[in-house]
Amino acid sequence: MKVSALIPTYNRRAYVVRALESVLNQSVQPDEVIVVDDGSKDDTVELVERRFGSAVRIVRQENKGVSGARLRAIKEARGEWIAFLDSDDAWCPGRQAYLLDMLERVPAEVAWLFGDMQVRTDQGDQQTLFQEHGLTVTGEPQVFEDSFSVQYPFQFPMLQASLIRRDALVEGRCFEEGFRSDDDLLTGFQIASKHKFAAVPKVVTVLSRTSDLFETSVLANGLKSSDYYKSRMKAFSLAFSTTGKRNPWAIEYEQVVRGLCKFYSGQGKSVRSLAMEQFRFGVSRRSIAFLAAAVLGRPGLRLWESAGAVAGRGAS
Repeated sequence: MKVSALIPTYNRRAYVVRALESVLNQSVQPDEVIVVDDGSKDDTVELVERRFGSAVRIVRQENKGVSGARLRAIKEARGEWIAFLDSDDAWCPGRQAYLLDMLERVPAEVAWLFGDMQVRTDQGDQQTLFQEHGLTVTGEPQVFEDSFSVQYPFQFPMLQASLIRRDALVEGRCFEEGFRSDDDLLTGFQIASKHKFAAVPKVVTVLSRTSDLFETSVLANGLKSSDYYKSRMKAFSLAFSTTGKRNPWAIEYEQVVRGLCKFYSGQGKSVRSLAMEQFRFGVSRRSIAFLAAAVLGRPGLRLWESAGAVAGRGAS
């Protein structure tokens, strides 16, 4: 089984060395390590070339966002399995050997194997993602009969803690939507619609959430982009089409349509037509009420927000 380690990066010279060392210091190294530089304006590329030479293949492209960089990396990869890593995170020692051993134990229908992630903040190590969001893995590995069960309400298969079959990514046309970010969530749903997921209980990656990274993180910037809502619309639409379950998928779809309407309204755009998209998978009293507010434009949506806050129902 050949593994391609793929690292997208943009202006991350202060962190990418740590990420690459965590990959190249594995007891069992990947078959190739590819860094896609997404139009960095600092000397990230030059630093990587000096420090790692031929051990790392560097691919340069104009800035297309992390999703575009991941797509380019997949196209460049030659391995059967893909191991993503963000340039400000790090693999744990022994991760590669452990996941490859676990991969030998999963059935052929498994296209995505994932482990836990240690969250590191300015205060040190926090709960792992499994601990924080309540996933108990009972097998080593554990195969999930319902692949969507680990996608929602929290997406446990994080790209940085996974091995993913390359042909499944290509088949699902993952990262091809033209988004700049938030394709990681959609990718999980695309693979879940056709393949099985398996998990292992061990922490395999360190996720950095330190304050120095916050301003440029997807976590901080996701809600500032329409991609956040559009990717979720596609994900929930796919889940509904695959399962036929209105709850939660059609309901979640309605909510992200409303979120996108409010996002566009804040930019001064008309959202009447978009508000009709709420009814794609059915009709609810809440969606009818929101359409009435959208017809009135920004004053109507402000009234909607106020009514939601008074009722304690948030902004959805």
